[in-house]
Amino acid sequence: MLSTYQEIRDRVYELCRKHEPRPDWAADTKFGRVLFLYDVTQVIVARTFVPTQFIDQTKLAKLERDLAHLFGEGWLL
Repeated sequence: MLSTYQEIRDRVYELCRKHEPRPDWAADTKFGRVLFLYDVTQVIVARTFVPTQFIDQTKLAKLERDLAHLFGEGWLL
């Protein structure tokens, strides 16, 4: 499973190129970044929080669930 912010960010970009949603990092916080994914008609199809520090299994599981409908189960492995 991916475990650093950089690995997660790179996987999101890779999967966005493959599945065609457009990523938009909407806000930065002390502990992570808010990510919106838009379809070709500019409708938000997913939103999630991507942790940048203090990454644990609970946060990773939530992130994976939030984007599984776009990228498929196990996209974070």
